[in-house]
Amino acid sequence: MSRDKRGGLGRVGSFWHSRVISIISISMVLFLLGLVVLLGLVGSGLSSYVREQVTFNVVLTPDADPDEVAQMQRDLRKEPFVREVVLHSKEEALEELTKELGENPEQFLGWNPLSPTFEITLGEAYVASADSLQLVERRLEQYRLTQSLGYRQDLVDKLNDNIRGLTLVMALLSGLLLLISMVLINNTIRLLIYSRRFLIYTMKLVGATSRFIRRPFVWYNIWSGVMAAIVAGGFLTWGWYYVRNHYPLLRSVLTVESGLIVLVVVLVLGVVISWLSATAAVSRYLRMDVNKLYRA
Repeated sequence: MSRDKRGGLGRVGSFWHSRVISIISISMVLFLLGLVVLLGLVGSGLSSYVREQVTFNVVLTPDADPDEVAQMQRDLRKEPFVREVVLHSKEEALEELTKELGENPEQFLGWNPLSPTFEITLGEAYVASADSLQLVERRLEQYRLTQSLGYRQDLVDKLNDNIRGLTLVMALLSGLLLLISMVLINNTIRLLIYSRRFLIYTMKLVGATSRFIRRPFVWYNIWSGVMAAIVAGGFLTWGWYYVRNHYPLLRSVLTVESGLIVLVVVLVLGVVISWLSATAAVSRYLRMDVNKLYRA
């Protein structure tokens, strides 16, 4: 085999080797980015579920008239912050207390000391901040039959703090992974340009524009980003399917819609990151003096 043929085969092998390494590197970063997006969707779904479990207990006056209680229940259902309202009568409360104490307080008191109670489940938006909860509290206190209110303020505050902390961590991790992906792509493009520096030098000598020289490098990297997104999407789909089958409690948040969102985000990120990184890297080298590029 001649030296030219061996050199040609070597260049082809080097080309495909660098492309495979590039796709693997980008797919790993895209997989991690997709995982961050998926965890963010799961966290959002879980936080919505937990927020929907926060309830207000509205204790009514012991001598509240049943008709007035029924009217108050109808009025509460019309409130924008109420998702569900359940009435617990004095008799139901006494029965629960009897189960807990093991004896009936009415037998030695001679009367039922408990009051009817409304258990109100709030809409998610009204549990998001302390201000909205205070508005709900003030509104419930305006009802004439309201004697007292009860809800876990400490639990709500802790929940909101954890959600804000999780959002910050996700944002920082996403930024770090984006930076890593751009560095990887920049290095890949730099190696590719280095291997073709003589061709670039010749093209610049004959008057080729920067846009003309840049185009094949950018398209090359965009297609690498698409293939990397397909690889990363395949692994993410397998992980999504595995978790749904082995952890049934997460099926309500790991929906088909969330899976499709992650795949679309990964594909878009693969194309956009590859395009931006390739454009920036090639433009940087095209601004170099031709003699410096030749000696690089």
